[in-house]
Amino acid sequence: MRALALLPLLVLASCRDDLHAVKASSLVPPVTSPEALPDAPVSGRIHGAPFVLRDARYIVDRRVGYSHTDIELSSGTSEAACGPISPRTSTSVWLRLEGAGRIETSNVRVGPGQSGRWAVHYQVWNGDTWEGKGDGSALVVLREAGPDGRVSGGIAVCFSDDAKSCLSGSFDAVACPPRIDQPVRGTPPPEAIPAIYLRRMADAGRL
Repeated sequence: MRALALLPLLVLASCRDDLHAVKASSLVPPVTSPEALPDAPVSGRIHGAPFVLRDARYIVDRRVGYSHTDIELSSGTSEAACGPISPRTSTSVWLRLEGAGRIETSNVRVGPGQSGRWAVHYQVWNGDTWEGKGDGSALVVLREAGPDGRVSGGIAVCFSDDAKSCLSGSFDAVACPPRIDQPVRGTPPPEAIPAIYLRRMADAGRL
């Protein structure tokens, strides 16, 4: 009987040990210092498949109530700067800066436990629909736009998915206009803007 009485306590202790182990093994990016970032296009594996950067662009969206800036890194290609990505189902990784802030030269730590407005996501096509993952743990090096209008930098990021997706490398992103008619994946379409914001936009147009 005494042994049976001790059993729940042993199980509880085991659960606590497991929880402690999960917290101790926090996710970290594959490169932990800016100097160690590869001076080569971003590459690695996303959702179990190879990823190599072939197109990089940044888009500033200033729609009222949905202000943000995206740096989009795609495995697809485009025939012209800011043109459609081909194939349409290419895997993409993007950094998002929420709000109306601008990209400044800085080193940024992104992920759980970090304060700031940057986040890292990826999106892949599974044959039927898009699958996405956010909250990547990353080191991001940013250099604000130069005279040529490009934003350059580097990233090392890992995602807490079953495939242990990680990548690292450098990028040189060209400035592109927001695609209002074809919203960025993960961005609410214009018709989803609340009525109060639509009225403000209409009023602003009559000034």
